[in-house]
Amino acid sequence: MKEVLEKIHKFFKKYEHLKLILILLLIGLISFQLRAQPADMGFSENEKLKEMFSDENGRMYLVALDPYYYLRLTENYYNHGHLGETLKYIDGKWVPYDTCQYAPPGHPITRSVPAITYATIIVYEIWHSIDPTVTLMNAAFWIPPLLSILLGIPIFFIVRRVTRSNIGGVVGALTIVSTPALLYKTSAGFADTPIFEILPILFIVWFIMEALHNQRDLKLSLVCTVLATLTMTLAPRMWAGWWYGYYVVGVFLVLYAVYTFLISRYGDKISLPLLVDDIKRLLPILSIFIVGGALLISLLYGVNVFIGGILSPFEFIKIKETTKVTGWPNVFTTVSELQTPTIEEIVNEALGNAPLFILGILGILTSFISMRYEKEDIKVDLKYALLLTIWLAATYYAATKGVRFIGLMTPPLSIGVGIFIGQLVNVINRRDDELINWIIYPTVGIFFLYTLFKTLPEIPKIVLPTTYVPIAAYGFLLVLGILGIYKITDIVVSHNNRMKKVVTLLLALSLVLPPLASAVPFYTAPTFNNGWKEGLDWIKEETPNNTVITCWWDNGHIYTWATRKMVTFDGGSQNSPRAYWVGRAFATSNENLSVGIIRMLATSGDKAFERGGILMNYTNNNVSMTVKILNEILPVSRSKAYEILTEKYHLSDEDARTLLNYTHPENPNPDYLITYNRMTDIASVWSMFGFWDFDLPPETPNYKREQGFYMRLSGGDGFLINDSFVIRIPIQKRDNYMIVNLIVIKNNTLHSYDIVYNVNRNAIVGENITGFHKVIVKHGDKLYNNVFNENGVYSLIVRVEPLDNKTYLTYAWISTRNLEDSIYTKLHFLDGAGLKHIKLVKATWDPTHPGIQPGFKIYRVDYGKKYLN
Repeated sequence: MKEVLEKIHKFFKKYEHLKLILILLLIGLISFQLRAQPADMGFSENEKLKEMFSDENGRMYLVALDPYYYLRLTENYYNHGHLGETLKYIDGKWVPYDTCQYAPPGHPITRSVPAITYATIIVYEIWHSIDPTVTLMNAAFWIPPLLSILLGIPIFFIVRRVTRSNIGGVVGALTIVSTPALLYKTSAGFADTPIFEILPILFIVWFIMEALHNQRDLKLSLVCTVLATLTMTLAPRMWAGWWYGYYVVGVFLVLYAVYTFLISRYGDKISLPLLVDDIKRLLPILSIFIVGGALLISLLYGVNVFIGGILSPFEFIKIKETTKVTGWPNVFTTVSELQTPTIEEIVNEALGNAPLFILGILGILTSFISMRYEKEDIKVDLKYALLLTIWLAATYYAATKGVRFIGLMTPPLSIGVGIFIGQLVNVINRRDDELINWIIYPTVGIFFLYTLFKTLPEIPKIVLPTTYVPIAAYGFLLVLGILGIYKITDIVVSHNNRMKKVVTLLLALSLVLPPLASAVPFYTAPTFNNGWKEGLDWIKEETPNNTVITCWWDNGHIYTWATRKMVTFDGGSQNSPRAYWVGRAFATSNENLSVGIIRMLATSGDKAFERGGILMNYTNNNVSMTVKILNEILPVSRSKAYEILTEKYHLSDEDARTLLNYTHPENPNPDYLITYNRMTDIASVWSMFGFWDFDLPPETPNYKREQGFYMRLSGGDGFLINDSFVIRIPIQKRDNYMIVNLIVIKNNTLHSYDIVYNVNRNAIVGENITGFHKVIVKHGDKLYNNVFNENGVYSLIVRVEPLDNKTYLTYAWISTRNLEDSIYTKLHFLDGAGLKHIKLVKATWDPTHPGIQPGFKIYRVDYGKKYLN
């Protein structure tokens, strides 16, 4: 047996490159496996529900919202050879044109074909040649996990270069592939840019580090520099924020060049024990990357792209200041990904927990200590620490601007974790004294046992998180088994260092098991589903080509992809004046105003209120006055609006008629409104914009502005008693009592009472006329409402659906008073009851959120002709 183990050990020693390949495969495959988990659709055990979130071949739809934007561009490029829905002749040339986004009139697509489009098409062509049922969406689904195979490779080599420790490299690599800040956004189905936000800078930093390390080998150093520069050149195709990698590495090279020059010239005088490469060897690296990168980016994408990238940090600094500049409300203040995180949130979310964050910082700080060679003295090498510090500082600043950017911190911190472990392994290997025997060994042992106890139930899932892709699942097991055999033989054969090898292995396992355990099981449900598909297919097939979909911005990308029809605004254009106008259309109780807003947006877009337009010039760019005038003229007829403009505001005849062509067009585009269940939960957002007071200071915090909200109530029932219909809605429940709102409809009159019921005594202890301002009930085709408390702050909205002849299901919501008669209330809860111009035309199932079913609703807006009078 001993001879067999020694042969195995000699084999791996002889073929070191084989061990290295296996390690890289291990890192890549576990990264893929973790990200492939959503494909199992573990979010539900209900097969019917799973079918709602998958296509006809049982493949899950994309998750999140922005992936559908890239999918639409990819389908356009694959089918037409350009990213737009069409080509338009602009300024003497044909350019791709997006006719769907920000309608009308859409916009030219000036960006280059994104890397995700190329990657999706490559995967599609290969996969589709094997399986004809595969679609571009199916291919896009797998882009993030496929690319994530590369995620840990640069980390491994960077840590290995700094510490000469394979164990440190593996720990750093497994840290980044399992961190929650990246896992969701780089998982299967999230076919968006986050994977491209991380990969380029990882490879750029790796290549630059190799170039610096091999300065004395000019040829190899230049090759590595060129690779870094080419990767930098490809970055603009991957992500709009490509410039941060250019800044991080560029600033580092300049500072390191200055440092090297100073040390070369004055090092002896200040007695720094540092061996410094001559400044002449650094200049080619600096000039090729900074100057060469600038030239290549300018040549490939245009000088404007490079200059725009260079100026982007100054725009990034002002990301939350848009309101003060434009006068319009800033949607970014309500986007969850752009909410300002606390320091605690940054620390906990960057790597999943505070201890790993601290280890990452310590690793970066200790990276200036070189212990790469066992027989050499400890040396100081500043370049790694300097680069990692600049990288971490830049990404930390980005993280303070929004939760969405915390993930950018994970690469330098993961490298830091790997370096810390690598340095600790070096310390263990160098020493053989009481510190090792009586402190480090027991500490590591206890730490490992504690970690094993906490993560033991998850270890089988870590080893086999999914079998959805068998070649990846069983390939990973095979690689893990081979490396396991190697490590066991290495420990057994190494007589002198056996304990050290065991301890370093246990140390590595103690650090990688917790984040891996937190990454399994992992699943997420898509937003798009077959219920929505049915409704959106109806719009695509049954409505005119010039149809406009008015919606809140969040699902706009899904609607444009599914229907190829225009939308008012979406996730790529949400921070615009339309946030106010669409919010106003839903929040107002004035149907004529709502229809006027929709008519204006659907036909003339922003022309009535754009900067440099008639109204903004008339009001000297006073947004508040512009909005006031439009709110006056949009609900009324064209003749009345003309009278207001010319007699009250003294606009010229020409200006008034031109403006009315925008607000009261003769041939408006048809419009369809969409509501869905989650809109109820985010009412505080769209209603805040709809109720926006432009006269308040722009810096007024959102919580001080008028908002509305709905609170869904569970339970409730309805039944007939003689000639009365009775509804019971539980409002509040405590340990000893509960409050029930009792609604009685008799002779077409609605009565409402608040009943206090003692649970312990099983008796009614109080009865009063309800304290709600208004109670609204929709029962079949009939709508009942009554005001009960003039001073009431809240109202009650009830919708009754028959289950059979005797029992009824109720949906109930408590509403703020300002939304009780809103257009949204009348649409989504009451199916348009009481509205003259907005009619429900299609309703389908909405499995994404609890609420009304069917809960995905489409309404046609009938402008009529009277507004032209």
